[in-house]
Amino acid sequence: MILKQSTETLLFKPNNFKDIYDDLHELHRLYSSHTEISAGDMNDTDLYLPSGKAISPTGAAHCLLEIQRTAMFIRGIHKAILKLQQSFPAEQLHILYAGCGPYATLVTPFTTLFSPEEIRFHLLDINERSLTASKKLYRELDLEAYVEEWICADATQYTFPADQAIHLVISETMLNALRKEPQVAIMLNLIPQMQEKAIFIPENIRVSAQLLNYKQENTRLTQSDFHPERIHLGDIYTIGRTDCKVHEQVCIQIPDEVVQEQSLQLLTEITTFEEERLEIYQCSLNMPVRICDVLEYAGRKINFNYQMGEQPGFKHQWLP
Repeated sequence: MILKQSTETLLFKPNNFKDIYDDLHELHRLYSSHTEISAGDMNDTDLYLPSGKAISPTGAAHCLLEIQRTAMFIRGIHKAILKLQQSFPAEQLHILYAGCGPYATLVTPFTTLFSPEEIRFHLLDINERSLTASKKLYRELDLEAYVEEWICADATQYTFPADQAIHLVISETMLNALRKEPQVAIMLNLIPQMQEKAIFIPENIRVSAQLLNYKQENTRLTQSDFHPERIHLGDIYTIGRTDCKVHEQVCIQIPDEVVQEQSLQLLTEITTFEEERLEIYQCSLNMPVRICDVLEYAGRKINFNYQMGEQPGFKHQWLP
């Protein structure tokens, strides 16, 4: 079965990109045939919430096909489940997936590795169409025994069930540099509710300010062994299970000596769990976000503030 095959490929053939690509596209064909939601659909709309944009079922389906993104999250979640089995021996692990989309992409593969007695899912999405699709998928694949509940709710407001411990929380609701989508608001709501040994995926998100040289970055595209010079000016936000707090203003200084080809950019590094990490250019979540060229700002300072609300993201202000 392609579900089992693709899971084994993602976990145990991390460098076989052709097989990962082929298996994920085959898996997409399986999922879309059951849910009638495809990454290629054009007639779908996002939801706009007080905490940011909730992507459409089609947008969520498309995430499956970002091979490095899916692979790194699946490998991180697998390691987290194994660790939780050590922390909570003989317990059934309850997994809350906030923003599960139509395929429950990041947990469905684990139905091929663990029994319903070992893992149980709480599938949450604010989009009723996504939940309906995931219900249909699980019913037709005979996986309903894995689901404790389907929850139509806003993850930024959701409260854990009082009568059930949650061991693992997964939420991958973000864009690069934590723009537009409610990842931060979800983490700030859910992480404080977690029990001591519970795990949140992703484990850590770090956004840094760096100077990139566009000529060198372009050279990297054609010369795989070329390493462009990137000047790290400072981290502007780190958020995760052990460091979950509202952003505080960060001041960054541009060096006195810069060149015309350099620009100030925000880079996003995501640790799904332990050593499983997504870095620059590996997927859409790691594409640099350009702030500006810096030639005219040599020696200047710039403040960054993370703005919550309908349009979450970093705002900046140059100091005199």
